Amino acid sequence: KGEGVFHQGGRRALVAGALACGLLLGPGADESAAAGRAKRYGIEGKFVSYDEASQTFVVLVTSTKAGGFGGSTVGGKAPSDIKARKERAFAVKPEGSVLSRTVIKSSRGTGLDNSGTQEGFTRAVGAIPADRVLAFSIEKNADHKSDASAPEYRIKTIVLRLTDEEIQRRIDELLQDP
Repeated sequence: KGEGVFHQGGRRALVAGALACGLLLGPGADESAAAGRAKRYGIEGKFVSYDEASQTFVVLVTSTKAGGFGGSTVGGKAPSDIKARKERAFAVKPEGSVLSRTVIKSSRGTGLDNSGTQEGFTRAVGAIPADRVLAFSIEKNADHKSDASAPEYRIKTIVLRLTDEEIQRRIDELLQDP
C-alpha cells in the first residue's frame, strides 16, 4: 500500500510540474519548441521559378504546414521566419543519391526523376504545374552557414498532388522529340 501512495503522489508531482512549466513558458510555447526541434518542416506553396545556375527554387508559400497525405506529413510546422503569402527562395540539390538530393514525386509516391542527374531533375521540374499547390519538405541548408547569400533552407522533397495518369502524360510530353 505504501508503494501505491508513493506512486500516486509522484504522479501528482509530475502533473503539477508539467502544468507549471506550461504556465511559465506561456501559450504556444510547445508549438514553437516543436518547430525548433524539427529537422524537417512541411510547407505548401506554388512553384514560381527554378534557377539552374544557382540551384534555387522560388516558391510562393501558401501555408506554413503541410498535410493531407493519408495521415502522413512531410515535416513539422515551419519556423516563424517562413511566412505564408510570401515568395521565398530555397536551395535544391538535383544530383546524388535519393537520400541526399531533392526529390520530386507525386503524392502516390511515384518519382518524376529517378536518374539523380541534372538533366533528369530539369525534366521533372518541367512537369511541375504552376497552377497547383504543392507540398514541400524542407530543412536547414548547411551551405548557408558558410555562405550567407545561400538560401537558409533547402528543399528535400516536392510532392505533387497529381494522379499517376497526369504524371505519366506530362513525362511523355516532355520526352517527345520536337
